Amino acid sequence: MAGALPIWAIQHYPASPSQKVRKASKTSHDSTAMAKLFMVISVSSLFASVATLGNHVHSAQQCISNISNLVVFTPSNPGYSNASEPYNLRIHTDPSIIVTPTSVSQIQAVVACAGKAQLSVSAKSGGHSYAAYGLSGDVVIDMKNMKALTLNSDGTAVVQTGNRLGELATAIFEQGQRALPHGTCPYIGTGGHTLYGGFGKFGRIGGLLLDTVVSAEVVLSNGTLVTASNTSHTDLFWALRGGGPSFGLVTAWTYLTLPAPPTTIHYVIAFEPLSVPEIVAAFAAWQAFATAAPNELAMTAFFGENPGQLGTVSISFSGNYYGTEDEFKAVINPFVATLPKVANMTVNALGWIEGLAAFAINGTVSTSQPDNHDTFFAKSIITTQPDSNASITSWVNYLATEGSSSDTAFWFAEVDLYGGGKSAINAVPADATAFAHRDAFLVYQLYASSITPPYPKDGIPFVDGMVSALERKPRGAYPNYMDPTLTHDEWRRLYFGEHVERLESIKRAVDPEDVFELVEGF
Repeated sequence: MAGALPIWAIQHYPASPSQKVRKASKTSHDSTAMAKLFMVISVSSLFASVATLGNHVHSAQQCISNISNLVVFTPSNPGYSNASEPYNLRIHTDPSIIVTPTSVSQIQAVVACAGKAQLSVSAKSGGHSYAAYGLSGDVVIDMKNMKALTLNSDGTAVVQTGNRLGELATAIFEQGQRALPHGTCPYIGTGGHTLYGGFGKFGRIGGLLLDTVVSAEVVLSNGTLVTASNTSHTDLFWALRGGGPSFGLVTAWTYLTLPAPPTTIHYVIAFEPLSVPEIVAAFAAWQAFATAAPNELAMTAFFGENPGQLGTVSISFSGNYYGTEDEFKAVINPFVATLPKVANMTVNALGWIEGLAAFAINGTVSTSQPDNHDTFFAKSIITTQPDSNASITSWVNYLATEGSSSDTAFWFAEVDLYGGGKSAINAVPADATAFAHRDAFLVYQLYASSITPPYPKDGIPFVDGMVSALERKPRGAYPNYMDPTLTHDEWRRLYFGEHVERLESIKRAVDPEDVFELVEGF
């Protein structure tokens, strides 16, 4: 596809063999004359590529202009800057065309137009991609108006992918006291969240969000509409559950919902100031307890700065228990008794929605207010067993020393329990879906923010160091915490593991022209 990657992707993302547009690079020590010749050729090729892309964009614009009642933004439109602004302001995006459809037929027509013009397409569901990949296509389909949601009497919910998690949670609970095991940030879109996994506090009972998917309504690269399920378009259905958006544009998911638990026990365990050895001991105890924790218990460990206390790290444990308060205390009290210097443990009995809101930044699952942007870089690590005390010590020492000197405004490390006990996430066979980490024990999210641009030069190296201080060569990473600095080989191994070959084969079958091209995708 000519011009499949917009210019911003060339500037901001690493080149890989799968990309149609590549950075011009030189690794050998050529003579000055050869270097100048190479530069001339490279510049000439770049101008030719830009001119070709312009022709393809013009062709697509003409085609899309014939679609009735479709709102279209291009760089010359007044609303373009808002429409193209990513959640993560560290990333710059400038797609050629953005559309905001109100019907599936409009989406089909846009995809067909883009394909004929040899342009790439991406869909923006909630816009929370850490690497802004929802805005990475030449043509971006913003799903914000696609919000139909129906809860059926059999417990299935048909949910268009313009819905965000807060809207999904509220609607199915209010309509039928139903729940799904999704994340707690209300502004995250149901599209990408499901495509890459979809972890939430209810996950050790209900699995990942993708595990609840019964079928998907999908627009293929030629503009046709199909339903993918265990009985129809089965390879596509497998790929969509964990393989990301490279295979088609999902316009609606059908989920099998679960009864919402009647009571959520929300807890937070806070500590007095701890030394590094005490933090290591507390986290080691937390990991040991997690290996056999009941599925009803959600567990998160949180590491952060101690404001005004250089060279130290704060730690806290929190989560939800889906049962009675007496049951919770019987589970948690013996563990708490093993911890050093516990300052207090707060315990609150909440409803299902309030239990989700307890982890939301604004304390609510409502999305009625505008989403807040951030400027950040993040990475992740998936482990399959508890980390050793030596690894934890190395990591906490790094956080204490480098965290105090980082030029970022704030940073944190959040560690979520996926496995342990008889977790529903681990119970699914490794090859049942494209999600490659059914043996996950813990998932670390490592995050550093400057809040607003510019992002400091030491931000990315600081977060990279968080990884290397704990794991020299991580075995896996969570693709919903997308890291655009990974090499081609790294993201394939870390995100998709043993499923790469099958995903590549499905990609060739369903999108041979690479309409749904993605930098870190198939």
